[in-house]
Amino acid sequence: MFLRSFKLLAATLLALLLLAGCGNGEPGPAPTGLSVTPAESSVTVSWDMTEGVEYWLFFGPSSVAPQSTTSMQRWFGLPGGNVFLKVSSPYVINGLVNGMSYSFSVNARLDGGPGGPGAAPVSVTPRISGSNWSAESGGPVGTADLHALAFGTLYVGAGSGGAIVSSPDGLTWSVVNYATSANLNAASFFGTYKLVGDAGTVLTSPDGATWTTQNSGTTKNLYAIAANGLNLNVAVGAGGTIISSLDGVSWKPATDSATSNDLYAVTYTTYNGGTWLAAGANGTLIQSSDALTWKPVVSNSSVNLRGVAYGLTSLTAGTSTFVVVGDAGTVLTSSNGIDWSAQSLPGAGRLNAVTFGSQFVAVGALGNIVTSTDGLTWTGAASATGQDLYAVVRGPNVYSAVGAAGTHLLSR
Repeated sequence: MFLRSFKLLAATLLALLLLAGCGNGEPGPAPTGLSVTPAESSVTVSWDMTEGVEYWLFFGPSSVAPQSTTSMQRWFGLPGGNVFLKVSSPYVINGLVNGMSYSFSVNARLDGGPGGPGAAPVSVTPRISGSNWSAESGGPVGTADLHALAFGTLYVGAGSGGAIVSSPDGLTWSVVNYATSANLNAASFFGTYKLVGDAGTVLTSPDGATWTTQNSGTTKNLYAIAANGLNLNVAVGAGGTIISSLDGVSWKPATDSATSNDLYAVTYTTYNGGTWLAAGANGTLIQSSDALTWKPVVSNSSVNLRGVAYGLTSLTAGTSTFVVVGDAGTVLTSSNGIDWSAQSLPGAGRLNAVTFGSQFVAVGALGNIVTSTDGLTWTGAASATGQDLYAVVRGPNVYSAVGAAGTHLLSR
């Protein structure tokens, strides 16, 4: 009761401050050009700014936000809302509830005077990312096919002919110069960035810009790499090749990979105290607890499996799901990594990669993108490209995907 009363008092005092101002200035006119772009759990608010004008930003759930902005006094203390003082455009608001409509307004003041009327309110609804995609054109990415993508403190992509690119935000990209002609097939981040590729190529970098070639101990093509986030990196590739490393520098082969088929994907999960799962040609699935000794898993599929992911699909129920994707729109799901069932994705085409953030996102041939919150029911997404997509990762509240001819997409 005391906390609620304190919040009401604070809101009242702030409202009085808004009305009175703290200087000899005047209210500013209602700002123009107000727009709000929704993203996952967040929005970006933009408006036309004038030099020397102070702006305050107001928002609240649309169900309780006033429609009138003649005076902004009623916008204070809205449950689930807030007021931000002395802000600049564009302004990002985080921590919003996906699926809830919010209303936003901005007002202005001159020389410390009281706030003027607000801009006409704009309402939008944040939603989990992965369903709406845009093609990004920032930076000289080039035309190489990009098969690999990882996110650490920045995005790092790589591909055919040794192409390497990086981006701080998934929007603006730049080419990284490193002398290798090997095709680079996969990327990961765990302490350092790692790229793997043809002929056993392994590259490491502390910052995504300076790269070092490491001795992998194999000349087989490496197609995928993953880390457990604690102390181990695992790369897989042609002919059932599996190698592991504590630091990305010194690598050793698996004792028994349980297959001679090509392996195209690998991931680590927290299931059963820690489980590695790799997928590959002709329906190959193998599992390991230590990345050294592997055992085969019956997938009930004969197609090439190209991507694997694991995600917490229900926080309240504590439910987690394994998802594997592959040729001909194949999607396999499992609750334990042992018993698998096929899901129907008509028209999805070949799926090359899958990841999990707030939902599963799989990408594939001809720009196909499909999403699922539970791994069972899938929905097609407009991808903004007809190019093949080869890799997808989760960044901060966004997904990024890369593909043929330097294609790079972003979903907020």
